[in-house]
Amino acid sequence: MTKRLVTFALAAMIFAAAPHSLKAADADALCPVGNATLRGTYMLRGEGTIVGFGPVAVVGWLTYDGKGNVVNSFMTASANGMISTFTISGPYTVNSDCAGSTELSGSNYNFVVSPDGNRVNWIQTDPGTVVSGTIVRLKRLDDD
Repeated sequence: MTKRLVTFALAAMIFAAAPHSLKAADADALCPVGNATLRGTYMLRGEGTIVGFGPVAVVGWLTYDGKGNVVNSFMTASANGMISTFTISGPYTVNSDCAGSTELSGSNYNFVVSPDGNRVNWIQTDPGTVVSGTIVRLKRLDDD
């Protein structure tokens, strides 16, 4: 019976301390607001190579909603000299360490966002691509 009481008391102390430990971990996070770190309109530029195809370059702008969704309203790409414009959208995730990922129209990317959300460095992670670039915030959504 005493062993059960001791076990119960230890379990109660652990559960009581857990919220404080989680708050301390969040306080040390570089991007504690997660997806909300990216919010607003950003200009994008990137370049690289599609293996077996040739060089690529892309410019445009993206709008992040701060809730895990990104939409681009204008994107122009040059792929081995062929010019195209297109729209992309998809989900994104920003982790507490400011690393994140997104899947846009079938292509996959990893990125690191600055803690203030003003700059993102990204790389495409699909096999056969060597493409990376930068995204810089133009305007926050709440500045509209």
